[in-house]
Formats: sequence, C-alpha cells, structure tokens
Amino acid sequence: MSSFPAPRAWSGQPGTRDTAHRMSRENVEVVRRALGAFDRNLDRVAEFWDPHIDWRAIEGAPDDIGVFRGHDAMRRYYEQWYDMFGDLRGTVEELIDAGEDRVVAVFHVFARMKGSEAEVDMRLGIVCTVRNGLIVRGREYATREQALAAAGLRK
Repeated sequence: MSSFPAPRAWSGQPGTRDTAHRMSRENVEVVRRALGAFDRNLDRVAEFWDPHIDWRAIEGAPDDIGVFRGHDAMRRYYEQWYDMFGDLRGTVEELIDAGEDRVVAVFHVFARMKGSEAEVDMRLGIVCTVRNGLIVRGREYATREQALAAAGLRK
C-alpha cells in the first residue's frame, strides 16, 4: 500500500463546504485562469503572480536559467517566448488538486517561430503553489508523471 495520497482531479463540481475544500477549488481556479491567459496577454497572466513569485523552467531545458524570482524575472522569461514565437498558444489539459496549496497542471504549448516554419508542440507538468489567490511558486516538469511525483502524488 502506497503512502502517497491519490490525486484529486478537479471536475468543477461543487463539493463539501469546508474551508480546505473551498480553498482547493479556489487554488485550482487561480491556476486555470493564469494559464488560460498565457496566449492572450502578459499583463493578464501577471495578475495571478505574487510579487515575490519563485519559478523554475524545466530543469535542463534550453530556457532553464535556474530559479528566478519576482515579477520582473517572470516577465523576462515570458517575453523571451513571446519575442521568439509569432503563434503561441497554451491549453490547460488537466488540473489536479495536490493538497497543501498545490495544484498540478498539465499544459499543452504550441508555438511557431517567427520567420520560420519551426514549431514547438509540447506538454509539460507544472506544480503551482497558491496562497491568498496568487501563484507564489511554480516548477515546470517535462512530463505529467514528473510533476505528480514532485507534488508527492506518485513514487
């Protein structure tokens, strides 16, 4: 028997009215709205970041610069993507309440480089920590399974 809790996929249906459950639903919704704004407007995405947000791209990926913090660093990170790609779209495919203020997102990114036919078509897992309605921490992983493991939901 595993000591890891089972992931709780968010179905969008109301459940019990206890505070922890309500906060879990709210945290899932914050991540949904933040990632949902990814391909529309950087200012819109930034509304969901804590001023001291702590983020890391997929370790070892071309855009991995280690942990970076704050709005300015996050803007620089996102602006590199917006500057490099003319057609940039992101779709939230799955959100999982991981407990303890954490949400695991499976995010599909499609992008086409400006002036080129080169494309990026990838799915990644992101573990977000949400407090007071803002994302305070994010870690990107190459796969859903890696993100679930990082959130303590898989061995």
